[in-house]
Amino acid sequence: MSKSDLGLPEPLFRAGVMSIAVNYDGFAIDQWGVLHDGRAAYSGAVDCLDRLRAAGKCVAILSNSGKRAGPNVERLRAMGFPPTAYTALITSGEVVWHALKTRPNHFYRSVGDRCLLFSNDGDRTIVDGLSLELVEEPRDATFILLAGVDDSTSRERIDRAFEWGVMHELPLICANPDRTRIAGERLAPSCGAVAHEYELLGGRVHYVGKPAPEIYLSCGEVFAHAGAARIAAIGDSLQHDVVGGEEAGFDTVFVLNGIHRQEFAGVADPATRSARVHALGERYGAMPDWVIDELRW
Repeated sequence: MSKSDLGLPEPLFRAGVMSIAVNYDGFAIDQWGVLHDGRAAYSGAVDCLDRLRAAGKCVAILSNSGKRAGPNVERLRAMGFPPTAYTALITSGEVVWHALKTRPNHFYRSVGDRCLLFSNDGDRTIVDGLSLELVEEPRDATFILLAGVDDSTSRERIDRAFEWGVMHELPLICANPDRTRIAGERLAPSCGAVAHEYELLGGRVHYVGKPAPEIYLSCGEVFAHAGAARIAAIGDSLQHDVVGGEEAGFDTVFVLNGIHRQEFAGVADPATRSARVHALGERYGAMPDWVIDELRW
């Protein structure tokens, strides 16, 4: 049930993170659309992380990336975010890798060891070091692992895999539930949208990443180790960051200049901005506690 259903106050707009930082011990901060656009850091983002760390806050970068943490650390470093700018970086790809390594529950024990992998740029870090056999044909697989889709991903290969997978009840692990991704100046479909197609065909999908709870268990371990009890989740997706953060028990901060930026472009009137945030909250069933234009101190 959304906060608006409960009659709670409208979200509060703030100029930056400084005015709310005193309320929290830890921050779970999204990567794409909040820290950077995939090519360069957003103005003020590096400074904001530095100031949070200087204030003694526990900062966890929480990303629906189908790649493991290591490649994301290097991506952030190249954009000007050194590892000292945050406490930990947790990706859905890293969570999937550990789950396929340790097989912690019945689902992971049931998927078998023959994997049909879809990933960005041919990246295989999500399966490196695992006791898996990578296969090229759907008929040879016991499960499908969807870690990434980009412009090089063959639609024909996806369709063929989905047709076989549904017919033979292959489970699909989606290592990035995002429905939309920022691709430079445009928005493009992401893994979550493709995995949803599999569901609509009748396939079984296991989502790992925001807003699903599995990734928040790893995030909670980081905050518990740091002794951080009051947490705020910062993100640009109502559907993933705000819904997931709220369900994890965190306060939430909605960043306007991300995947929803077109809906707020050129809108300066506070009442109109508030009405649009409220409408998005109603659409996705979650109302943020705070709203900022972009991540800045």
